[in-house]
Amino acid sequence: MRGDLHVHIETARLHLSPATGTSGDADGRFHIVDRHSRRTLGRIALRASRHSRARGLELSYAVADAHRRRGFCAEAAHALVGHALEHGLTGRVYASTAWSNLASRRVLASLGMQQLDIAMLDWESLQGEVDLGDEAEADLTPYARVEYELHRADWLARLAADRPAFRSARPA
Repeated sequence: MRGDLHVHIETARLHLSPATGTSGDADGRFHIVDRHSRRTLGRIALRASRHSRARGLELSYAVADAHRRRGFCAEAAHALVGHALEHGLTGRVYASTAWSNLASRRVLASLGMQQLDIAMLDWESLQGEVDLGDEAEADLTPYARVEYELHRADWLARLAADRPAFRSARPA
């Protein structure tokens, strides 16, 4: 990663506050904080994958159940991804989510991410965690992973088209 993600980012409703790693350094993880109540709603991260050699930064996020379905993940993702791509911190952002997680898939699509692949988990990885019953009849759709990516050039092209809803947040 070129540059630094140790910044505070503000949006209309949210403040993204850098979380620090065990060494005290910012590592691409942020707390999603409500600007008005100052309550932590969840976490978002944009960092190099720890389990893949994929180029670019991996986006991940989670919001507490009580705060879901209000657009907080989408707002935080737009702000963080926008900051990273507009400041040249990476040329590519990627993410994956469960096929059954329609809310997350909508967040990724709203960023302009393109679907790359649908990967099914193998039978062995599901043993002991899922009651497959009759394997011939098992519906593994909830266990499929959908992979997405977004390139910097595509993000900048969308910004140049001046879509008001697509404007990114400003660093604090």
